Amino acid sequence: MKRIKSLDNIKLSKYIASQLNHFFPDEELIHSADLLIHINNAEERVYACLESIPKKYFTEDGNTYFNHLQSDQYCMYLYMLANSIYRHEGTNNLSTKLYYLNKSLHSVDIYFTSQLPDIFLFVHPLSTILGRASFGNYFIAYQGCTIGCLNEGIFPTIGEQVIMYANASILGDCKIGNNVCIAAGVSVINSNIPDNVIVLGSYPNYKFIPNNKTIFERPPFIYGK
Repeated sequence: MKRIKSLDNIKLSKYIASQLNHFFPDEELIHSADLLIHINNAEERVYACLESIPKKYFTEDGNTYFNHLQSDQYCMYLYMLANSIYRHEGTNNLSTKLYYLNKSLHSVDIYFTSQLPDIFLFVHPLSTILGRASFGNYFIAYQGCTIGCLNEGIFPTIGEQVIMYANASILGDCKIGNNVCIAAGVSVINSNIPDNVIVLGSYPNYKFIPNNKTIFERPPFIYGK
C-alpha cells in the first residue's frame, strides 16, 4: 500500500501558512518553511492513523490517501499537527493558531492538549467538543459529541472501539468499556459502561443491549465501500 496525498508537504505548508495568516493577521506571521518542519515530523503519525481506517474517502485505488479537501480528514489532520507541536514544544502560538483554525473551519473545539488515541475518526463532526480524557484506539465521534469533566478535574476513561453517535456525551467520572456504541443523544454522566454494549436511554436510567458487532461492521465503515 502506497501513501499518496493531494498536496506534497511543501505545498501543504504554504497552504496552511496562508490560512493561518489570513485568519490571524497579527504581526507574528507564520512562515511556511517553519511549518514544514512540523508537517514532516507529524507525517508518520498522520498516515499511521489513516492506514488503520478502512473508509472509502481515506483511500484511492487501494492506497492510503491524505486529501486536504476532505473536510473530516483535514479536521483530524489539523488536530494531529497542533498536538504534535505541543508534544515537542509545549504550548506556543503556532499550536494555538492551528487549534483556532480548526475551530473556525470545522466548528469543533478540540484543544491541542487533548490526547486522542493513535487511531481515531471524525464523521462530519460539527459542534463536537473533545476535552481531556483517556482514549483507547478506534475512537469515533460524530457531530455534536461532547467529552469533558463536570467538576474537580475528573475526566472520563474510554476503552477501545467506542463510537459516539450524533449529540452523545460522556461527562465526568466515567469508565467506558471496549466495543461500546453510545446511541444518538445519550448522555453518559458519572457512570461506568461495560464492554460490548449499545447504550440507550437517558441518565441515570440507561438501557444496555448486546453489541455483537465490531466497529468495522457498523456505520461509517459499512457505507460507501
